[in-house]
Amino acid sequence: MSKQCCLVSVLFTTLVLFACLSISEAEQGTAASPEVANSIGPSLLNAYTYVPVKPNPPNHLWLDEGNGRVQFLMFDKAVSDPSAKLLFVGQGVKGTFCVESQPDGGKTGFNHFHRTNTPASGDTSMHGAKGEEGYWLKHVAVAEFDDEPKGEHAGHGGKTHYKPGQVENTPQPTTPKCQK
Repeated sequence: MSKQCCLVSVLFTTLVLFACLSISEAEQGTAASPEVANSIGPSLLNAYTYVPVKPNPPNHLWLDEGNGRVQFLMFDKAVSDPSAKLLFVGQGVKGTFCVESQPDGGKTGFNHFHRTNTPASGDTSMHGAKGEEGYWLKHVAVAEFDDEPKGEHAGHGGKTHYKPGQVENTPQPTTPKCQK
């Protein structure tokens, strides 16, 4: 009986070690090598050159997917600043500043509107007037940070703590109903 217990013990220990080694190797395969990490930046910069909104927010880079869809990177400051840090990645869907145009009524994270052309004077808000053309945006955090709305969004909520994968949900101006 003690030989069987010993054999079972050895087999169990071997299986546990094998499982631990397999998990460790699998986890190692998901981490980018330093060479891959260094090549990501130039590849993204070459692809993210589209300007869907004017003026282009200085802390955004955009990629045109076609068919009225964009992807974007949003930084904590202007991308020309060498200390800028990536905060959000996101998607955008072409539409109008109308409740009827907002993808899934904002339930899937498309809750922020940037109009296509913002004038230099007058109503310089990102959303613009009822029916304005632009993009519904979904921001997904890629870092852990605190954010407090500024500028036109300052009156729409307080400080928010974000973690990677969290969808931005800062309250926005009320989206108008355009159809009667």
